[in-house]
Amino acid sequence: MKKTTSLFAQLLSILSFSGSVFSQSIYVNETDINKLDIKYCELRIGQPLNPTKVKIFVDYGQAFSIKRQNIMTPDKKVVKFNSPMHALNFMDQNGWSYVEQVAVQAGETTTYKYLMIKN
Repeated sequence: MKKTTSLFAQLLSILSFSGSVFSQSIYVNETDINKLDIKYCELRIGQPLNPTKVKIFVDYGQAFSIKRQNIMTPDKKVVKFNSPMHALNFMDQNGWSYVEQVAVQAGETTTYKYLMIKN
């Protein structure tokens, strides 16, 4: 009986893990970009006004919009990131890998752009 319970618990654990892998979602405004037929996206990170939080904007090839292209939760709340590494780890945990980074200097402002590829 003990082996059956153990085997059942292991099977349940594996099924719940595989379900969480396949339910990965990254919402940019109201669009789950993991469900789109795209391979790349770009994270844009400007100099933060608040040194404890950074804003991340996502370009996945969408049409221009006046709305900021924020990473959001399914209930439409902007995800707050502590640092660019926090955002990269978030993307990695949700099915995206880092490819390269570019820093763009415009006057006194530096914008960092991270190219990501869907796993």
